Amino acid sequence: MKFWAHSDPGGLPADANNARWQLLSEHLENVSALARRLAKLAAPGDVSFHQLAESCGLLHDFGKYSDAFQRMITSGQGRCQHAVHGAAIAFFGTGEPHPPKALHVSLAVAGHHAGIPNVKGGERSLEAKIKTHRYDALALLSRAITDCNQLRQVLANPVPPLDTALESHFDLYTRMLFSCLVDADRLDTAGQPVVQEPLNATERLGKLLAHIDGIYSRTPDGAVKKARAEVLQDCLAAASLPDRLLSLTVPTGGGKTLASMACALKRVELYPTQYRRIITVIPYLSIIEQNATIYKNIFGNEAVLEHHSGSFDTLSPKDDEHFVPIGDDETENYLITQQRHTETENWDSPLIVTTSVRFFESLFSNRPSDLRRAHNIARSIIILDEVQTLPRRLLSPLLAMIKELSEHWGCTFLFCTATQPALQRPESAPLDSRWQSGTIREIVKHPEQIRSVLKRVHIEWELEKPIAWADLASRISAEHQCLTVVNLRDHASALFDELNAVMLNRSGSVEGVIHLSTRMCAAHRLDALATIKQRLKENLPCLVVSTQLVEAGVDLDFPVVFRALGPLDAIFQAAGRADREGRLTEVLGRPGGRVIVFIPEDRRLPPNEYKEATGKTEVIARESAPQTDSANAIQRYFERYYGEAAELGDKLQRLRTLEEGYQFATLADEFEMISSRTRDIFVPYDDQARAAIEELRQSRRLTRELRMRLQRYVVGLYPNEFSKARGALEEILPGEEVWVAVEQAYAQNKGLCFQIAAECYIA
Repeated sequence: MKFWAHSDPGGLPADANNARWQLLSEHLENVSALARRLAKLAAPGDVSFHQLAESCGLLHDFGKYSDAFQRMITSGQGRCQHAVHGAAIAFFGTGEPHPPKALHVSLAVAGHHAGIPNVKGGERSLEAKIKTHRYDALALLSRAITDCNQLRQVLANPVPPLDTALESHFDLYTRMLFSCLVDADRLDTAGQPVVQEPLNATERLGKLLAHIDGIYSRTPDGAVKKARAEVLQDCLAAASLPDRLLSLTVPTGGGKTLASMACALKRVELYPTQYRRIITVIPYLSIIEQNATIYKNIFGNEAVLEHHSGSFDTLSPKDDEHFVPIGDDETENYLITQQRHTETENWDSPLIVTTSVRFFESLFSNRPSDLRRAHNIARSIIILDEVQTLPRRLLSPLLAMIKELSEHWGCTFLFCTATQPALQRPESAPLDSRWQSGTIREIVKHPEQIRSVLKRVHIEWELEKPIAWADLASRISAEHQCLTVVNLRDHASALFDELNAVMLNRSGSVEGVIHLSTRMCAAHRLDALATIKQRLKENLPCLVVSTQLVEAGVDLDFPVVFRALGPLDAIFQAAGRADREGRLTEVLGRPGGRVIVFIPEDRRLPPNEYKEATGKTEVIARESAPQTDSANAIQRYFERYYGEAAELGDKLQRLRTLEEGYQFATLADEFEMISSRTRDIFVPYDDQARAAIEELRQSRRLTRELRMRLQRYVVGLYPNEFSKARGALEEILPGEEVWVAVEQAYAQNKGLCFQIAAECYIA
């Protein structure tokens, strides 16, 4: 009898000519070999880990030997489980009186389709599942070992039990094991190879330094140029440091984006066998496309993987503000994945630019599509840009995870920020979940001097009286060039409309009035930024209204910046867009940029940490009106922000421990960076987007190539926004959650409209 693992992708019967059915024994052996190879790449010196990954591969589809599964795969009908059988064998063994209890293998195998379960509690727990199917699994032993010789060998030598030395970092160890299995399974099912392209650090460092030299040659001599050169030299010198937790604390405009990459590449050049890739992680509220574009221009398009935070999953509400993906059970997942043509990236690329959400969900989720890439995080240099944006309610598990990756999985972290947060507790402070003082090594030799040299703005705190949008628009219109940053997309839209009205009334023209928000797709935002830079360069009128996306890592230089009251670090980031190149400061001999912080009449704010941080900022601002070089004010702010709530994430961290029973599913559900998901909408911004959308509409298949072409034509909507916009959207693939905006729903000035209004017809 032939036992099948996968049916023909095109639906051909097994006896048809050219049918591509895969034998179960072949699949098990392939996945086992692939999982072992991936494990060796992740942890070259851990032989036990390699063997466990190999065992996972042989056991993961053990349940497909059942008659029920074979009937289902040949008929295409019915339902049956198949992952839990191998999990039961891993945990209970094959009948010995003292089972080996390979809990890590059991969890990985049980969850390779539906997600890693909790160990105990309820019918969906691992404990409940393996008890139910233990004897069903034993009944399959004879046919399984007869059909697959390698499976016979692994069962003759039971999977080793959990090493007690692993208990303190069992959670991450299991995730890495699970990741190797899931990636191997999906690679074999799709017939795709393991690529692992070399980083070629020496060659890429040469390209980067040449690019930096080109920038320097076009930059006027002065304090800013000198400071950037000093930062770069400090970064190159720090590459040889033995520490794995490094900090690059430089004010905005100090050249952190390129200097941090130079540090990472130099470190790989010095230690080529230690590292496989560099991952740049940027906050989810910032714009990552600019950094990705810079790197692609330097290193080539194929060298950089750009991975955003959107999702094509069906979402269900967790509470009023947060939504989670609806998980498929393993039967539904098996049937659906035969039809889907989307692929989950596994980060098999030398250079990755991604968001905080994507990075940390790759470590705290329990879902296969998220955790698949975790093993490729091992042996990486991770640049955490704008590290001060780490949410404080998650600080405990985030810091614990970062420490484990650095100590056990060969990772080095480079924390980049203009305002170093209080991730380390002062020596005089009581014990909390933060690291002890001295854990992070600062690589800038003279941070106070750099901060002083790079002070180019004066902040004016106008907090006594809230201002209406119409009044603010009138003030903005009096400026020749000005950037205004607000806290909400609705605020940006309302202020932009008011500013247009003022300008039309005053001069009859809105030329140079530009809107920026994440209601615009990446291609649209990049075009808008290019227009802004050109107008600034040519000294043309340029009045920009934006959300916070313009604050982190966006190279703009305005004489005046208005900033709605928000978190202190965000205000300092916005200040980095004022006299960024220091030209006004050089002329005046004092800080030449102006930053005006105001309170809008509509005081709505993003929820949770953002709102709380804004409140703390207002208190400090009224106390001392801090400036960008106010080190004491920044220290007080972050000590209040992180220090007063350092224990908030302890509950989540405990879910990762033996005492709480390793609650993988519960942790994933409660980890907020994961549950705050957006839904991706493809938008018809330009002719290239329209052509790709039409191809999608005709083929009804979201292939990898199409998804890559459409990557920069996406707007992410939270589920409540998605509900408002439904009338302007079309589902291309019913049931697959692939949505596009209709032509009239995308405006060339503000992006995606929730309702098709007259303005949306204006080009």
